[in-house]
Amino acid sequence: MRRLGIAAGVSGLLAVGVLPAAANPFSAAFVETFRETCVPERLSYEGTVGHARALGWMAVEPSSHPKFAKVMEHSAKGLEEAKTDGMELSFQQVSLVRTVESRDLHLIVSFTGSEYLDQIGCYLYDFAATEPVDAAAVGRMLGIAAPAQSMETAEITSHVWGPPPSMPRTLDTYLTYIPAGSPHVDQTGFDGVVLKFSTSAPEEAGQ
Repeated sequence: MRRLGIAAGVSGLLAVGVLPAAANPFSAAFVETFRETCVPERLSYEGTVGHARALGWMAVEPSSHPKFAKVMEHSAKGLEEAKTDGMELSFQQVSLVRTVESRDLHLIVSFTGSEYLDQIGCYLYDFAATEPVDAAAVGRMLGIAAPAQSMETAEITSHVWGPPPSMPRTLDTYLTYIPAGSPHVDQTGFDGVVLKFSTSAPEEAGQ
């Protein structure tokens, strides 16, 4: 089944590997921000948006940040390609920003409906990142000892975890770092870090 949502997907690039030793001091704050924002209401698009706003996230136009604008351009292109392939989709999203430890983080909450699966996506970006986030911090959040797949090169550091047992209906979780100058910037629209997952929406949690 084809998975739908915002771009920055690099799962096809991954290979089974070991966790890198790198760990930056912002890792704990970044992963905790994702957890407290994306996990509690993950079964509901409107619930996640409302919860994020209650935590202090503010609506923002993608054009306010050049990398964010590029991410949204790639997202729109991906949706158009899916529709061209004959998929019937409904889509909505909200873009938010919040300052955490003097760094502006960007959040996208999305709802993608299709005849196969309705998904709620939560995507946290740190466009100022200059090093990878500690994968072990994500593993602790998910309750999974190690990612199923990992890749660490000079051009990209990426990990994917399977569905977390403690979060029913939540699908794979992706953590990706793309350094400035990487050829993957052209494919994703940004350099920096993104942490994301999608959750299969219960029927009653649609629009």
